[in-house]
Amino acid sequence: MSVLYPFTVTITRSSGTVTQTADGAVQGIAIVVSNVPASIQMKRDKGFGAPAGFQGGATNTSAPMPAWLVYLPLNAAITALGQNGIRDGDSVADNGSSRTWKVDAAEYTPIGWQLACTPYSPDA
Repeated sequence: MSVLYPFTVTITRSSGTVTQTADGAVQGIAIVVSNVPASIQMKRDKGFGAPAGFQGGATNTSAPMPAWLVYLPLNAAITALGQNGIRDGDSVADNGSSRTWKVDAAEYTPIGWQLACTPYSPDA
């Protein structure tokens, strides 16, 4: 952990394997990468344009939930993943809390990964 990346996260994805249990089907989970440093930021403004004729401001504040940005710096574990290591639809879990997000858009940059996410509850 560092000042710039004060959190550690684990990224998982559905493995495609389904196990049938007495209570129902359970989707398998594969760990993509674990315990990597991260910067997690909430971004309230999703950048929507104002509706036609709206005089109040430049954005639409009726978005149903805030967007979150998760930044992962390049380090040995992240570099080993390569450019296709994190995918849209993967889950990001904050190791220090119970917060979990679903990756809406994953972008690989020269300095690391930028993940646009929305809050997610796997049990919901």
